[in-house]
Amino acid sequence: MLMLALALLAAPVDVSNSYRIDAPAVVKVKKGAAAQAVIAVVPRADAHVSPDAPISLTMTAGPSVTLTKAKLGRPEAKETQAKGVEFAVPFTATSSGELKGALSFFICTEKLCERQKREIAVRVDAE
Repeated sequence: MLMLALALLAAPVDVSNSYRIDAPAVVKVKKGAAAQAVIAVVPRADAHVSPDAPISLTMTAGPSVTLTKAKLGRPEAKETQAKGVEFAVPFTATSSGELKGALSFFICTEKLCERQKREIAVRVDAE
């Protein structure tokens, strides 16, 4: 019985189902105009994004899309009422293209905090 209890304690806990990433599939913008894509981490009610741990969103774009800032961190992470965070990614586009990013953050539950890494892709339609 003790061995079973120890095995259960040692089993990894998956917190990846404790949140979702909200990112638009497509952002429609006017050519050459300032625009933004909002990327959010939305935790379940029993989880939260750690306000103390490192958080970053590193973006890249094709030649037709210019990022105002490619790396966003804690100062740019806006806390939400749902104990999550969101990033407003500013850019301009001369024609249609794509934004790609790597999001890194810590999601916490009552039992643990675990680092998460997610890839983001947003299509940009410039008109």
